[in-house]
This record gives sequence, structure tokens and C-alpha cells, in this order.
Amino acid sequence: MAFMPREPIPETPRTVPLDDAPDRGVLVLAYGHRRYRRQARSLGLSLQRHSPGVHRTLVTDNVRCAAAQAYHAVIPVDAGQSDDCRLKLSLDTFAPYARTLYLDADALAVRPIEPIFDLFDNSDVGVVGRDIPSSQEEPWYGNVAAMCRVAGKEWLPKCNSGLLLIQATEVARLAFARARQLADQYSELGLHTFRGGIADEPLLAMALAEQGIHAQDLTAVASATPIGINRPLRVNTLAGTCTFTKQGLKVEPALLHFAADYSSDYRLAGSHYRRERLALYLTQRLGLPDRAARVAAGLRHGLQCAVFNTWIRVAGRAPRDPSGIFRAAKQRQQQPEVS
Repeated sequence: MAFMPREPIPETPRTVPLDDAPDRGVLVLAYGHRRYRRQARSLGLSLQRHSPGVHRTLVTDNVRCAAAQAYHAVIPVDAGQSDDCRLKLSLDTFAPYARTLYLDADALAVRPIEPIFDLFDNSDVGVVGRDIPSSQEEPWYGNVAAMCRVAGKEWLPKCNSGLLLIQATEVARLAFARARQLADQYSELGLHTFRGGIADEPLLAMALAEQGIHAQDLTAVASATPIGINRPLRVNTLAGTCTFTKQGLKVEPALLHFAADYSSDYRLAGSHYRRERLALYLTQRLGLPDRAARVAAGLRHGLQCAVFNTWIRVAGRAPRDPSGIFRAAKQRQQQPEVS
């Protein structure tokens, strides 16, 4: 018996005009370094497996890349885009659906994502996270109180922009336009650089706060990163299971977001991502039975995964965990000035 992918993949994806697009769908960006297109292909294959009925659109600077075959439609962008997060501030201009679920390319769907569309309230832009007060002393890309003053609020929606639910409304367009405006003042705002350029999250947070849009605490069920993980990571994308504990909270997200540092090719902490990516490719593209794909992926990456989880059991944290990314900036901020 021949095993075939669960859904035919279009050989030539096309750009879908807004008028012809479904009411809801997924949008993914993949441009610049080829690793982002590799990640987008893996995400597309995981969506194809678990949510074949959800329309998928890829925004890329290489419309003939292998990733494009895992999407129903492709929107081209010019090559030479900045490697920072600036393009994410234009998601409203790319979003082809009335309700667009934007996902970072380095995520994997581990079960059907359709329920995520209904988890958010009626906010024009849905973001996963929590609100932080202006009194928070710990920096978040910069001084929180200063950012609150810019937004004219006593709080900010501290969010992970790896998942955004964007409604096709005027309020959403105003929020993204404001974020782009703030990007031109990035250095004046005293915000920390990201990949040598701007970070989108603090800009979106200020723009969303101005529109009265709050973060929503859906990490445990919608999308979670292994940042701050302190219990073993147990994930089987083919079987549709994922569970781990981060910062004392047990999470079982529909989307596992590897937050870049975990999915890079040379980090022990990315071994689970590489294992799941290979298993997906073997089943969805090569048609291997699930059990054979799982065994093959385990032989290739299982040892590293076991070492990773053993480290967490012993040390109580992940090796090279990027959750302390702002610690150095915080220490610099607390150091007295030298006269």
C-alpha cells in the first residue's frame, strides 16, 4: 500500500486577491536567509497535516522556493528586505483574509488550529501575552514607563508577536500605521536593537495600547515558546501532542513556537524542532508511514533530544536559554554613570 501526503500540495501557488480569499486563513513571512524559508516549509507541512481546510498564504522574496509548495497562495516581496522585524509592521497590508492569523515561520502546529480563531475576544488585533503596568521596573526592550507615556496609557500589552490575529478593520490599519510611524523614531525612543535593527514587539505594544487593545493570556492553549522551560519538552507533531512546563506553568499549546534561538541549526535546544521537522517532511512530502518517519527522525535527532531533557531535569532550565536576552541591557541600565 502506497502512503501519500494527506493533502495535495499546489505545484504553482498563486497570489489570491482579497475579494477571492476565504474569510479566514494563515499568513507567514519568509524572506532573507534561506533558513526562514526552510522553517516556513515545516510550518506549512504541519498546518497541512493538522488543519488542511485552513487557507495558507506565504509572503516571500523567492516565490519558487520549496516552502511555497506547502501554501495555497504566495505574495512576493522584493529581495533585500531588512533582517530585523520591520516587515512585520506591514502585516496589515499583506493580510488577505477578513481574519488573518499571522504565524512566525519557526512555529509548528501540533494539532488543529481552527479553535484559535475563536479564542480571542473581539479585539481588532489579537495578541497573546499579558498587560504590564507603567510601574514595572524591569526593562522590556527599553523603559516601560517611557513607552507607556508615548502610548498615553498606564499599561502595555506585552506580547509575543509570533502569533497575531488581525481583523480587516480600520482600527487594525491605524494600529499598524502607528507602529510604522514609531519605527522611524526607534533610536529616540531608547529601544534596544534586535538583529542589528528594530524590534517589532515594543512598537506594536505602544500602537495597540493607543487603540485600547489589551494582550490576552492564551499562552497555555494557543502558542507557546520553550523560553523559560523548566521541565522536559514532550512533543510529537505526528501524534498531535505537546506539553511542557515553563516558569512553573504547564502548557499544551496548539502551536509550538521555537522563538528562533531554539530552532537554529546548531543549538542543542533546537534538537526537538529538527526532529519534528524531519518527521513532518518524511510523512507529508515523502509519504512514509507515521511510525517509520518517527523512528527515522528519532534515530537522527533522538540522542540530542534526550540530552536536552536530561539537562532540564538536572539543571531546572534549558541550556543556552535565551530568556535572559535583556539581562545585559538591564545591568547596563542599573550601573551608575561614570563622571
